[in-house]
Amino acid sequence: MEFAKLLPVAELHNLPKKLSQLTAAITLLVGCAWLSMAHASSTVELGTGRVAVDNKSSRALSNGTRAALEQLLVKITGQQDISDYQTVDALRRNANRYLRAYRFTEDQGELFLVAEFDRELIETELVKQGLPIWGSRRPDALLWLAIEDADGERRIVDDGNQSEIARMTRRQAETRGVPLALPLMDLDDTLTINGYDVWGLFPEQLADAARRYNVDYVLAARLYPNRTREIVYREPERPVSSRFIPEPFNVPALRLNEFGEVILPLPAEIDAIEMSWVEKESASGPVFTQEEFSTVAARAKKGRYSLDYLYLAANQGAYQIAHDTLIGDEPEALLTTFINDYANYLGQNFSILPTNGDAAQTIEISVGNLSSLAGVVAVQNYLKNLSVTDKVMLVKQQGMVSTFHLNLLGTEQDLRSVLSLDSQLQPLTDAFGQPLQGMHYFWSQ
Repeated sequence: MEFAKLLPVAELHNLPKKLSQLTAAITLLVGCAWLSMAHASSTVELGTGRVAVDNKSSRALSNGTRAALEQLLVKITGQQDISDYQTVDALRRNANRYLRAYRFTEDQGELFLVAEFDRELIETELVKQGLPIWGSRRPDALLWLAIEDADGERRIVDDGNQSEIARMTRRQAETRGVPLALPLMDLDDTLTINGYDVWGLFPEQLADAARRYNVDYVLAARLYPNRTREIVYREPERPVSSRFIPEPFNVPALRLNEFGEVILPLPAEIDAIEMSWVEKESASGPVFTQEEFSTVAARAKKGRYSLDYLYLAANQGAYQIAHDTLIGDEPEALLTTFINDYANYLGQNFSILPTNGDAAQTIEISVGNLSSLAGVVAVQNYLKNLSVTDKVMLVKQQGMVSTFHLNLLGTEQDLRSVLSLDSQLQPLTDAFGQPLQGMHYFWSQ
């Protein structure tokens, strides 16, 4: 009776509604806690190919259409070498079947054919043949690129750079369908990173400076001409260690050119720093061996330029995924290979390899924070447009939580990987920040 006095009968009728509102509020708070951990990604165009042509003749149009379709197939599958697939060859021979529109454009005095294709029809053919499909939502990346010219001057390529190297880098990233940005190199950047960090390819410094850009991956490369001058090796009179202590007073300050670009120290300045280092005696042997000197000399014989690169997973601190050195005669070709290697890595990790009909996987996913029919429809359409889903059906609605039944073209892990690229659906977690068992997500409207 005492409880009845404190809580009138009218309030008891409203209790389910209040509990529902409380549940929604808790769901909202849990979901919001995940928003700050969302991955960065962008949507790329997967229906258009752009290739250079000599003229606007019918022959150029025919050849250009096939080349544009092949470019698009590389972008959709995430694989650079697709020439061995018979399906791809058949698609290429019948390129006009998938062509929807085309136009010619000029860029820097060069003529291009821009061809628009039926992406859905192309992907259907690829799925039938069991070829990989990479969706349009792709990870963002930042590229720290330092270049040394023939005079020994080094500079960082920033977002405002309009050199041929910068244009080619952007163009190749667009061709492969990988979102790639260059740093602004404004005051914020210059306060967090310097030319030595970029030229030295130091993972922690590169990752820290890239945080403001909210990217999934951090790429770094240094491009320089191979020195062909004779290397003289002198055996030291007494053993020295590889430990050196730099004298900070001789380190040259960073300079800006007339375009506001950061100019890295000249080789002579670097040599001055090295001469100021203090040798420490020990019994560890010579700093460099004859074999190491021979390796440096041999590199110059393989090509005129070298490109050292690495890329990191930004959401895993300074975890280094890959690093390598490319050697060749053309700087543009080296950068193209570098970007292709990165795109191939992403394609291998994020593309979906369709399963056959008998092995197709089904799964249920619950999505919270859906307070209206429009929200439910938006989530259903969102799920339908994922590269990993074949069919999507709403099977249950309880309060602000909707449950969908999904037929997958790939695996559950493929679905999780695709969802991790977007901030609209965030996994719910327990009190310890661990994802709940099953597929439970929060819709960020």
